[in-house]
Amino acid sequence: MSTSPKEREKIRERILVSAAKLFNRRGFSAVSIDDVMGEAGLTRGSFYRYFSSKADLYAQSVVRAVSEKREAADSHSPRLNADQIVRDYLSVERYEDIEGSCPMIGLPADISHTDRSVREAFESALRLMIDTFQQELGRNSGQARDRAFAISALCVGGMILARSVEDRGLANELRQAAMNAALALGNWA
Repeated sequence: MSTSPKEREKIRERILVSAAKLFNRRGFSAVSIDDVMGEAGLTRGSFYRYFSSKADLYAQSVVRAVSEKREAADSHSPRLNADQIVRDYLSVERYEDIEGSCPMIGLPADISHTDRSVREAFESALRLMIDTFQQELGRNSGQARDRAFAISALCVGGMILARSVEDRGLANELRQAAMNAALALGNWA
């Protein structure tokens, strides 16, 4: 029995949502195709109708996340608000929302051992962040680019460190320190 294009797209979206949650929660290496399909309420047998591999699924889930961020930004203003990105990225809400987080937070530990398409998708998300900060800081300035890199590193690294410790107080201090430094670098404090 064949499914309509509209129904196929709904199923594909369900798989992408399931994958994003699991990849963010457990990391790329620890998630199997069976895990993703089970979370989506589907069987493994249908996976290859939608994706060529687990790496393809991850790459498409990152592209989906980046596209959603761009669409949300486009609907609110002509450009992303850099200081709000820093505040949101390093917020308590983002810290607690592991499943809904940016894919750059959950993957760095195993990114270097993955398929090229996965690394390219990760790079795409990182470039979007860097470009957003650089635009806010002054696109043509070398110093702005350096600061955009540093702010991006503080956002991703600050949240990774915060999620890597058991002591919630220490985690909050790490997040807050990274946020304060990133906002100061951008002159948004």
